[in-house]
Amino acid sequence: MDTELFNELKDSIRQMKAIEAGELAPTKVRIVNPENEVASARIQLGLTQEAFAKLLDTPVGTVRGWEQGRRQPPPSAKVLMRVATKYPEQVLECAEAAAEYNQK
Repeated sequence: MDTELFNELKDSIRQMKAIEAGELAPTKVRIVNPENEVASARIQLGLTQEAFAKLLDTPVGTVRGWEQGRRQPPPSAKVLMRVATKYPEQVLECAEAAAEYNQK
C-alpha cells in the first residue's frame, strides 16, 4: 500500500473518532426530508433505499430521485406507499411471501 494513501486513511480514522466523540463537526451531513412521502414510507418500514426499491420493483436511482424531489412517483407507487405507511407489517409480510414465491 502506498504510504501517502495509508496516512490519509489513518487521518480519516482519527477524524471519524473525533466526530464520534463530539470533538469535531462532520463536514457533510445528509438529512432526509421526513415530510417527503417516499422517505417517510421507507423509514416507517425500516428499509434502505435499495430494499425499498426492490419492494416497489423499481430502480434505486428512481427512489432516490423521488426522495430528493427531482421526480414524482406514479400514482400506483403513491398508493402502495400510503398502504405501507398505514399497514407496514402486512406489506412487509406480503413482500416476503412474494419473494419466497419468486424463488421457487
